[in-house]
Amino acid sequence: MRDKKYLLLILLVFLLFSNGCSTNIRKEPPQLIATVNKERIEATRGTYQWKTKNFLSNTTTVADAASPSQIAQNIKPQAVKGNSTVNVEFDDQSQPKLHAYLWGKEERTKELSLDQNQVILPSKRGEYVIEISSKWPNGDASYTLVVNVL
Repeated sequence: MRDKKYLLLILLVFLLFSNGCSTNIRKEPPQLIATVNKERIEATRGTYQWKTKNFLSNTTTVADAASPSQIAQNIKPQAVKGNSTVNVEFDDQSQPKLHAYLWGKEERTKELSLDQNQVILPSKRGEYVIEISSKWPNGDASYTLVVNVL
């Protein structure tokens, strides 16, 4: 009888602990923070896949979105100087593997140079749609930025 009480107490503590540990688990990718000269640029999350591991279960969320060129239609372009650098970070301070691409009307047209979370923008005047593709151990996400190079 005494052993059953201890076993029940241990089980109760274990369940409370495991439930408490799962409440801070991120259920979607972090938000991208993009800045040029310390001025924030609007970044919209697009398609993503995110795995959440709980004590007793795993969940994968897949969110489909329009292409970056379609998402860009709803973003006000940020005016920047040519050859400016966009600093890319995340609201949870994570360091995923990153790639940056320019988009045309329907597809990626060019991969941009990305070094230490900094993307160098084109020097030629014009409006550019930029996709930031990010990959973490538990998922991936796409983010869209729009800049107008002056």
